[in-house]
Amino acid sequence: MNTSNPEHANPDPRMSAPMQDPKAAANPARPSPARPKLIGAPEPAPKWIPSAAQFDTIRALIKSVLRVSSVSISFDGSDLLRTSGVRAGFIGVPLVRNGELVGALRVLDSADRAFTAEESALLEGFAALVVDQFELWQQASRDPLTGAMSRRAFSNDLHKAVAASARMDEETTLILFDLDHFKKCNDTFGHAAGDATLAAVGRAVAGELRAYDTFGRLGGEEFGILLSVPLAAAVEVAERVRRAIARTEVPGHPALRITASFGVAQWSGAMADAAALMDAADARLYAAKQAGRNRVLDTLPAPALSVVG
Repeated sequence: MNTSNPEHANPDPRMSAPMQDPKAAANPARPSPARPKLIGAPEPAPKWIPSAAQFDTIRALIKSVLRVSSVSISFDGSDLLRTSGVRAGFIGVPLVRNGELVGALRVLDSADRAFTAEESALLEGFAALVVDQFELWQQASRDPLTGAMSRRAFSNDLHKAVAASARMDEETTLILFDLDHFKKCNDTFGHAAGDATLAAVGRAVAGELRAYDTFGRLGGEEFGILLSVPLAAAVEVAERVRRAIARTEVPGHPALRITASFGVAQWSGAMADAAALMDAADARLYAAKQAGRNRVLDTLPAPALSVVG
């Protein structure tokens, strides 16, 4: 049983060392350096962008209208001019959202292809469609306050992960955490401070996860993290997130201090479904609060024995 808290946190720096392979037994990774986020890339998709399937229709339409061999959508503002050395048969336009450059729409064809001004204008129109699609996806799947996934989107990912675990014996671990005494925070500092706290926690947690980890707000001050790692590695992630929350400062409220309690459970074949995994993690979260809060539990405490006679 892990009952970590600030007084008992392991000072060994190896506890937060990066893990290069999510299936390896080594420690889980910190966020990797920023790289272009290319829709359709073979690596896991970052959770802050839609899946490649979201843009299949638009990509097919662009291929048909412009008669090109390749279409890519990249959500990386620095990636617009990346052409892999190609100087002919290439055209790219920016993806702009609320005046901010967020990525690029690029097409590639044969080396002797020269795109016309009319074709460039058509591609700009398609870029606007991509941005609109991205906006709709965000409204449906992201919590605007914390940046975490919505409860519905998180639940969808959880059900998919559990189905994959049942089918292919993959490792799936769920972390649930809840901010301690959050009602008191609202009552003492006001609801604006509560919102600022939730936003600060969202940023702090995202900073400790990989781009393709699943992080969601399940309601109020309760959050979930879904990982494809063994239980021990997930406990290390939970402990790292717990420490990050404990040192978080809320802008405009220097006196406000935050802690959180965590429950961690791993999927097993004995569980009936995704709801069973949620119940297991929730039971450990409740036990962490009962044990004094601001700690991580991955097992349930043994029941107290009563003497009869």
